[in-house]
Amino acid sequence: SLILMGCNPSDDALEKSRYQPLNIAEIKGKRIGDDPKAIALDLFGNKETVESEFTEEIKVIEQQAFEKIVILTQMNLPDDKIRGKRYRLEFQFDQSTGKWNLKEAGRQQSCYKSEKPKDWTIEPCP
Repeated sequence: SLILMGCNPSDDALEKSRYQPLNIAEIKGKRIGDDPKAIALDLFGNKETVESEFTEEIKVIEQQAFEKIVILTQMNLPDDKIRGKRYRLEFQFDQSTGKWNLKEAGRQQSCYKSEKPKDWTIEPCP
């Protein structure tokens, strides 16, 4: 297996190849709207009350004028295997409609029982 070492953790978050691609057609919900952050939270954000130390963080990175990447990170999930989930969502602005469209989505996770619980992976959690 290939191990990639990054100096800067935020660079890893942006690296598309480190995410498991999601089939956009199978994502339930609206993928088009005025605000990429709102679309991301609507599609993947936590909807229920969580009792634990759960945290949700969202970052919007402007790539170009008509392209934004949203990184949505959820940590301390109430799950005995999955410690955290991170989504990388790529949005493009459609000038004809004046709306943002979700073009690509990927997911990775960190695992409680892994040898390196702080690392992100696309492998299923043990």
